[in-house]
Amino acid sequence: MASQGAPNRTTQPRKQVTMKEKIKGLLAGLAYRLIVLLTLGQISPLLGAGVVIEQDGKFLLIDRSDGLGFTVPGGIVRHRETIEQCVLREVREETGYEVNITGVVGVYSSLKRDPRFRAVAIAYKGYIVSGSPHGSGEGEPCWRRAEEVFGHMAFDCEQMLKDYLSGHQRLS
Repeated sequence: MASQGAPNRTTQPRKQVTMKEKIKGLLAGLAYRLIVLLTLGQISPLLGAGVVIEQDGKFLLIDRSDGLGFTVPGGIVRHRETIEQCVLREVREETGYEVNITGVVGVYSSLKRDPRFRAVAIAYKGYIVSGSPHGSGEGEPCWRRAEEVFGHMAFDCEQMLKDYLSGHQRLS
């Protein structure tokens, strides 16, 4: 299991990554808005996917380097991959873990679920099968109890955890 302590935010490389991730998110949002304008709004939302992993009462989360808060591991589906391939790739890149997907938590399509661009996300549930923890430019993996992070989560990841905990499968 990953280290239980909070990531050290005082190191210089971490601050540089934070600025890089903020700029990357800002540019992605601007590029998406430009495409929306050029297509007169006739463009589909981006598709994202993530996975909720619980182990010993704690959840595997990403403490985002852009300062937006905690998220479940996941990201945007690439052009030539399935949604499930995206989840497996993103978890491996962001955390160092290989996972198995066991089911669906829900579909999340609120118009304001991501402040950078219009996106729809599918949240899966799963478990770790192998690997060792490492961070990425997106942030640092950590294990937290739900009550520790509620109120400090990015996007609609808090709703994903609440749905997982209640057993409610969201289809919104």
